[in-house]
Amino acid sequence: TYMFIASLRVSAAVALVFLLLALTYWALWLGAGVISTDAAGHGWTGIGGYLGLATAAVAFYTSFAGVTNATFGKVVVPVMPLNRPLMKNV
Repeated sequence: TYMFIASLRVSAAVALVFLLLALTYWALWLGAGVISTDAAGHGWTGIGGYLGLATAAVAFYTSFAGVTNATFGKVVVPVMPLNRPLMKNV
């Protein structure tokens, strides 16, 4: 979850990977018996499974974009950069 905060300075694609990953872990944690005793693949654990698949798809896209853009030296696959300049002295 803390990596999501740090990823907000990189790109929307990287931030989405860490957001989905955090949600996946939280859902699986909840399904592991914290608030429920769901059977594998049901309730919170089922939600965690689908979130894990979404995380994998976004991570695949993000890694493909990183390698492709670096290879061609330009933006071929968009990732929406989020890096903002730090506060300047006023």
